[in-house]
Amino acid sequence: MACNNNCENCNGCQDSNCSCSKLPCGCSDVAYETQCGYTQCGVGNERCDDVQCVECVSYCGTSFQIETTNGILKIDSGERLDQVIQKFALMIANGLGACTANNVHHAPYNVYAENITDTSLSIVWNNTSSLSLGINVFYDTLTSPSGWVQANSVLLTSSINDFNITTLSPDTEYKIKLTSTDGSALCDSVEILVKTLV
Repeated sequence: MACNNNCENCNGCQDSNCSCSKLPCGCSDVAYETQCGYTQCGVGNERCDDVQCVECVSYCGTSFQIETTNGILKIDSGERLDQVIQKFALMIANGLGACTANNVHHAPYNVYAENITDTSLSIVWNNTSSLSLGINVFYDTLTSPSGWVQANSVLLTSSINDFNITTLSPDTEYKIKLTSTDGSALCDSVEILVKTLV
């Protein structure tokens, strides 16, 4: 609904010369029984009645792809929206091709954190490239970065989809990324941002 603020001097509902659809906060496309009580059109108010998180939303349309000389962008039916957004973010930042296209070695998608405590968290991912030999997990502080720290001591095999980081400080913001290797190239995932508990 779009707010219709064309009639600012309506004087509320007391002014019979002003149609209710022209009240300062009236919406011309809907008739309300209690027009004067409708006040959710102000700047800064939430426009949605219900906000949903996307971690459980999937694309359910027909699978599709775009093939270029640099690679293939493919979205599969059932693919999680988080994964699609991360894939697009990597492609916007790096272009379609090495480390981003579906048909070449690429970084894992759908990277997220769970089980966050004051000193630890689990990093979880999926859609590791079939060309990947393994994954390394890196973290750094967000506000005063001192350089990426590798969290794992040995390369994680491509069949592993989670890792616990247990050396974090309480009440601290971190950025975390995964780096996939195919033996010759390194591909970085998106950097997820998390804060440990107090």
